Amino acid sequence: MPTPVCYDVKIFDIHAHLLQITIQLPANIQQTILRLPNWIPGSYMIRDFAQHVHQESAKDCLGQTLAWRKTSKHTWIVAPCQYDFTFTYIVFANDLSVRSAFMNDLYAFVNGTSIFMQVIDDYDPKCDELDDIRINDNKTYAVRLYANDYAIEHEWQVSTTLPLLLKDECPPDIYDPSQYVLGHYQVESYADLIDHPIVIGAINVHSFMVEDVVFEMMFTEDIDTDMAALIEDMKKICAHHLHLFNSETPIKRYVFQTLVAKDGFGGLEHKASTALLYPRDALKNTATTGISEGYETFLSLCAHELFHTWHVKRIKPDVMVNPSLTLENYTNQLWIYEGFTSFYDDATLVRTGIIDAPAYANILAKNITRLLRNPGRFDQSISTSSFEAWTKFYKQTPDSTNFIVSYYNKGGLAALCLDIVILQQSNGKYNLDSVMRLLWEKYGVNEVGTPDNVIEVICRDELQLDLDSVIHHFAHSTIELPLATLLPTIGLSLTLRPAVDNNDKGGITKATPCAIAFGAMHKAQSIGILLTQVLIGSPVAAAGMTRNDVLLAIEDLEVSSTNLINLLNRFAGREQVKVTWLRDGRLCHGTMLIKPALTDTAEVHVIDETIFQQWTQRKLTFM
Repeated sequence: MPTPVCYDVKIFDIHAHLLQITIQLPANIQQTILRLPNWIPGSYMIRDFAQHVHQESAKDCLGQTLAWRKTSKHTWIVAPCQYDFTFTYIVFANDLSVRSAFMNDLYAFVNGTSIFMQVIDDYDPKCDELDDIRINDNKTYAVRLYANDYAIEHEWQVSTTLPLLLKDECPPDIYDPSQYVLGHYQVESYADLIDHPIVIGAINVHSFMVEDVVFEMMFTEDIDTDMAALIEDMKKICAHHLHLFNSETPIKRYVFQTLVAKDGFGGLEHKASTALLYPRDALKNTATTGISEGYETFLSLCAHELFHTWHVKRIKPDVMVNPSLTLENYTNQLWIYEGFTSFYDDATLVRTGIIDAPAYANILAKNITRLLRNPGRFDQSISTSSFEAWTKFYKQTPDSTNFIVSYYNKGGLAALCLDIVILQQSNGKYNLDSVMRLLWEKYGVNEVGTPDNVIEVICRDELQLDLDSVIHHFAHSTIELPLATLLPTIGLSLTLRPAVDNNDKGGITKATPCAIAFGAMHKAQSIGILLTQVLIGSPVAAAGMTRNDVLLAIEDLEVSSTNLINLLNRFAGREQVKVTWLRDGRLCHGTMLIKPALTDTAEVHVIDETIFQQWTQRKLTFM
């Protein structure tokens, strides 16, 4: 058995956010090529992780310095060496997100793509960016984690799903044996190496079992919540997903690794874990106060990322089965993967009884409102949004809403529509669950990539339903989704109204909507309001204002975030009003038309509780 490539990861300087990585490499009479990924699977944007690599050096086992050079932003070449040797470098870990590496006085968090260089064979450095290096390289990789004095004093521990090696299986230690080793792990490919995030810190772990799977809720600090209630809710979510796919589970242990912070939100899926970033105050939940919006959103986030264990990490587009992490890998299918998962994250909560029908209707109303306030839905389909994720969705500006649509948001609503259509056309025999199970059996179990038309093929060949035109409508066109027509068939109804104010995200309200259109998101200033987003074609845009302008006055009356609605309603009988704004230090004047407010805010009502419950609890025939 070949000697594994071994990475020694040291907590080097906590307060300077520095990790030290030393790669132990075998003698090589050819040059040795090392490469760090440019992006991380699940987050479709070139992130150039190598920008955080510093102080590289190479030495052989005799202590002699070896020559090395960089041939691109993320590729290093070490000169031939007749002895075993090491390559050492520092990683600056100060990106508080689920995608990269971060360290503070409480914990260190790393994704493998941020710190582990891949050892490349059969490589032509003259063709760096063109060479098609894949991540399934069939090498054996070992990882050893070291703590410094601070980590030892504060009793830092490790959370990771990397396979732990027994002590007698571990390669020899190149450091002083007295140094504290937190853990030693080994995997059989680079793809596996980078799919297990690592958290080292004074962590809190709460374990529970569902079926034969051990689940762990890991938090980087104590959280103010009813943990017993959280575990019970998570058991329901996990059981739902395990039963949905109805086969031997691909995992025996799964970890929800939650980075707790003042602000921030995110989740990134991995084969046996997920990395989550969540605000500490939003996690509050007690037996007396009940489910808060933040707690409900956290459960939905957990449901979303766990669903990816099957649907993204194993069922996946063909181009993602063995991708290159050097360049973009384009696919039209993200609406299937993130859209379907976005449908199931909220549907799981109502199916399991964690939330009731009105709460689900309220979530649905907010999702529909987000779509209706997104003019880009008329310019871009969700399949095109999937393809352009690299250049548009992951590189958004406040103006992007005018030109793009979210394959998460509209994709989730399209999945709901597809679920209802399948129910209708199969006379209640099938729904989207049937499609998911077939996707798993035909593609996920053996990790065979899906073609672009996989949903049409499954519906036609397995369910005997010709839904090609329906799927074209939902996914490949910019035609509005038929939500108002379809929702009554599951006991819900959709009504539209104008927004009450800038903070109205949709849902049932008793407040009086604003009668006059405005067309911009804004925030308070000491004088006036700062326009943070301006919709194309809106009265604000037509008047000549744009993002980052500060609206000062309407008809010479001072505007504030608290009086804007009253001012607009005051001029309801007028055709137009004078407006004054500040742009880059210059005073500007214009005329704004007075128009009726758009009905871009959704309310979803439960009109038949029995039908709705039948939809959430429907027992289906599976293939």
